[in-house]
Amino acid sequence: MPDNTPVPAPAADGRADNPFRAVAILLDGVRVALENSKRQDQAPRWVRVVRVREFRDDAIAKGVMKALDVLTLAVAYLQRFTLDANDLLIQGDAAKALVEVSAEFIKTATSKEFINSLELAVGQDPSPDSPIPDVANIIDKIVQIADKVPEPDDLKVIGASLYKLLGIEQAPLDEAKLGTATESHVVLAHTGTLRLLQFGFDQNFKLQNFGKGASVSSLDINRLGARRLWEAGADKLPLKSVGKFGEAPDVETVWELDFSTDKAGSDVQDANAILEALGYVTPNVADRKVFSAEFTGRLRTFQQINELPVTGKLDNATLNRLLHLDYDAKNLKRAKRFKADALPKGFDPLKAPA
Repeated sequence: MPDNTPVPAPAADGRADNPFRAVAILLDGVRVALENSKRQDQAPRWVRVVRVREFRDDAIAKGVMKALDVLTLAVAYLQRFTLDANDLLIQGDAAKALVEVSAEFIKTATSKEFINSLELAVGQDPSPDSPIPDVANIIDKIVQIADKVPEPDDLKVIGASLYKLLGIEQAPLDEAKLGTATESHVVLAHTGTLRLLQFGFDQNFKLQNFGKGASVSSLDINRLGARRLWEAGADKLPLKSVGKFGEAPDVETVWELDFSTDKAGSDVQDANAILEALGYVTPNVADRKVFSAEFTGRLRTFQQINELPVTGKLDNATLNRLLHLDYDAKNLKRAKRFKADALPKGFDPLKAPA
């Protein structure tokens, strides 16, 4: 794609003076720069960057990979702070709503019409003017100040930009072909460029936001999402994840991750680590690297509490929610911690819903 493609401004919905819009434009600029290139005949920059992995022991390659580490870490912290800020803004928005209700109450209670009605009710002649003539103006000024306070929806412009860098989309799983043609299941065109670079360099991504009561503050997630997973033993799952860019005859492999050696089941282990950090520790899992029936049960419990279809499958919606992303809304959404009272009576994680 040509390099003169303009940086898309965040969606025009919401308030025009959104204080977070500049950050979203900056993030979109990074994404567009990675997706584009100067010349029509060049691959996108993210593909050109990932090629350096073949020279990872050379000085220039080490510098490129270090810069990517810094960028990935910065985005991880921005995701964390955006989710934390959303929590604060929800609380602030409640206070703002109360200010608005109080303002309407005070304006009505001090209005000429209301006071006159009280005077008539007690047999007095109605006053020609409001006894507190300036209250309405003062209240209006207070409301105008409150209107400047950011609202939770204002953060969605940043969330949408972060999703475009971090979201993962996998192709549908053809259950008739399990074990075959499943190595290249990541849809590159709909997956965030930063996530693609993470897979390309087999790089960790720092995941945070596990909430109060979490035993860990952050996790380094490595390969979760790089291949399609289903309930099966390690020998029945794809032994490789292959990312391919371009069309025949110019197809380029941008990553090839081996799951047959010491990395076997590392992505299932990533998912178990996230679930445990969020408090989903039952059913007990004997081997955290195997997509077992017990792991499926943990997924069902997670899906139930996070209001996702309860399938026990690691589908796109569940995969992204584990990473604090909303696959349907294409935005950020914090994964909910386990709470026993959030489960319906009789819920059994080891049994599929009727």
